[in-house]
Amino acid sequence: MPPQDSAPSLYGITSANSSRSGTSLWGKNQFNSTFPLALCLYMRDNDLSPVSIVSRGDRILAEDRTWSMAEIVGDSSRKPYYHFEKTYDPYAKLSRNEVDKIDLVVSLGGRHAIPLEIKLTVVQDSTTVRSDESNWAPEMVMRPVSSAHAMMGVAASLLNPENQGDALLSSQKHPQPLVAGFLGPGKWDRRQQAVNALRNAYNKVSDWSNESEIVQRSEILVDALSKVLGIAESLQKPFMIQPLWKTKGQSLVLCNRCFDVFVWSDVSVMKIPVDQFTGDTGGKPRMNRPLREIARHVRALYDLLVTGDYDYTGIYKSMSLSNQTDKSFALSGKKNLKYLSHARLADPLLNKDVLHKLILNKGELELRPERRFDAAVLSNMSA
Repeated sequence: MPPQDSAPSLYGITSANSSRSGTSLWGKNQFNSTFPLALCLYMRDNDLSPVSIVSRGDRILAEDRTWSMAEIVGDSSRKPYYHFEKTYDPYAKLSRNEVDKIDLVVSLGGRHAIPLEIKLTVVQDSTTVRSDESNWAPEMVMRPVSSAHAMMGVAASLLNPENQGDALLSSQKHPQPLVAGFLGPGKWDRRQQAVNALRNAYNKVSDWSNESEIVQRSEILVDALSKVLGIAESLQKPFMIQPLWKTKGQSLVLCNRCFDVFVWSDVSVMKIPVDQFTGDTGGKPRMNRPLREIARHVRALYDLLVTGDYDYTGIYKSMSLSNQTDKSFALSGKKNLKYLSHARLADPLLNKDVLHKLILNKGELELRPERRFDAAVLSNMSA
């Protein structure tokens, strides 16, 4: 429930349940995370489920009610605590060096339980605004740390399919030997299957910094990662929250129905580069960001599943392959439309009046409209 005092606040976020409250809710690099959490908490408390983006066979699909919002941000009965810009403790042992922080960590019962990325995006972007409204879609930019966390989420599922978080907290540095059926059917079998799927591709690459070699091995790298994602598909879990806000054209005027939340699984995020590479090369392999991302994932997953850790810095921050390393990949709205194809993309679930339930006690006056979203919120609440 929203706080009862008169201080500016956001729905459901208090000093008792979050590392941010009061003035720390509103900064230009803070509101893009705190507002989405408030939106998710409001949807949870009103039994409104997000649209789920999941991997199904060779496709990435938007589905209804795959997960409840309580499964994503924590059931209120479990008294979740929300850490913004935090290291996710269960993954600390998986990297040989420090991994950059993730956007949001949900603690349950005093222990880190759910790592989440947040991508607040506007419908539409510059590539779709001139098309019919039914084809409007937001862009997506993926950071290297986001890709690494998606990979670690999939690896954690393969290592500990029954309890991905708590088991890793107490696990040994190196996993148990690869023995078929170890610790009972299914416990380590998926890990072994994944290693078997990756081994040939991994061993075919002698120099991971050699662009021509990666291009030459592209087919086998794509095939290896695709097989692993198929093995992990039944274990996919919520990973990236993509709240949407929709305006009339590219103005600051919100549409009447303008807010919704789409949530991507870790497997579906890892599948994007596979889908983009196989559909974007015209039959002739070439080096681009999707192929680099595929090579990164194959290298990192194999190292982690075999030895128990991987080189985050060397793979996701330094393995450039002639591309800038500031982002893993980017999708325009035109390309992203195929993944977000759902009735709620054109007709979001929540009306713009929900702003008055999410932003409390004149909190909008705390905003500094240097960014388009802040300006849109302020102008619509002041109208």
